Amino acid sequence: MKKILITGCLLAVAGNVYAKPDQQAYDDCVLANVSKAEESAAASIMTNACHRLHIDNFMLSDKDQAYFQCLLDYLPDVKKRSLTMQVKQTCDRKHRSLFN
Repeated sequence: MKKILITGCLLAVAGNVYAKPDQQAYDDCVLANVSKAEESAAASIMTNACHRLHIDNFMLSDKDQAYFQCLLDYLPDVKKRSLTMQVKQTCDRKHRSLFN
């Protein structure tokens, strides 16, 4: 009985923020962004961003959505790993910082 009550509460709370996985949007995201990548780390980070935005998006905060979108906006044209990491850190600082 306790298990059912806990599950029911979690579903009720999560009901407002749950987003359904969208395979078509994920595929479009990969084709639009990852296909342009020349740097392997950038491709991997963008694939993960597409996955988090469109597949594994349960309880994804607005800050996290903005962070992943920032990665997709700025990583496709990066050609060096050091710049990939710089863009990743900048998006993180801009969208996930406790001070924003």
